[in-house]
Amino acid sequence: MEQKRNTTKETITQFFLIVFSVVLGLYLSERIEESKNKRASEELLATVKAEAVDNIALLNYWVPYHDEIQKVLDSLSKEEAFVEAFVADKFVFFEQVMHRGTFMGRQPASDAWDIAKAHPLVVNIDYDKWVILSRIYSQQKMTFEPGFEMISLFESRDVNEPSEAQKNLELLSNHMFELVAREKQLIYYYRKAVDILDLKLVEKNPEEEDL
Repeated sequence: MEQKRNTTKETITQFFLIVFSVVLGLYLSERIEESKNKRASEELLATVKAEAVDNIALLNYWVPYHDEIQKVLDSLSKEEAFVEAFVADKFVFFEQVMHRGTFMGRQPASDAWDIAKAHPLVVNIDYDKWVILSRIYSQQKMTFEPGFEMISLFESRDVNEPSEAQKNLELLSNHMFELVAREKQLIYYYRKAVDILDLKLVEKNPEEEDL
């Protein structure tokens, strides 16, 4: 009888040891998976943050130039001599307005953000960081629309027709004004994001990358 009780006790003990081992194994497996997902999420966010840092450097380089273009263009559009020169050859616009010889080397990228949005691990990214990134990229998407409109107008066949030249120069200036306003709004969002995302800003000349 005593032996039977001991056998039963041993069986129960072994059963609980097996259950404990299984539960512990599942728990550890779950923690390992969570740790892997957290590291992968951090890597995903790091890629987006690197893209944001690059975009900030790009904007800091080009926005003062765009602001200058708008002011020069606004002034020249009121000068009869420049309007006449524009009618004769619209490419005088580049000579007297765009002293860098180009409008913008490249636009801020969104590739890393597009990938992150579609990634299943996005749910592991801190909510506040995700909100500020969403605002930045939403603003970025619409920021350069006035620039496209300006380029489209400049490329139109009758942009420098005598009867339309001055009006179109004023429209070009208005497009630039709107572009600069949106770019400054985008910079504002980026500056708010710097501390939240712990961004390490860099100084570089994006123009050199485009050569």
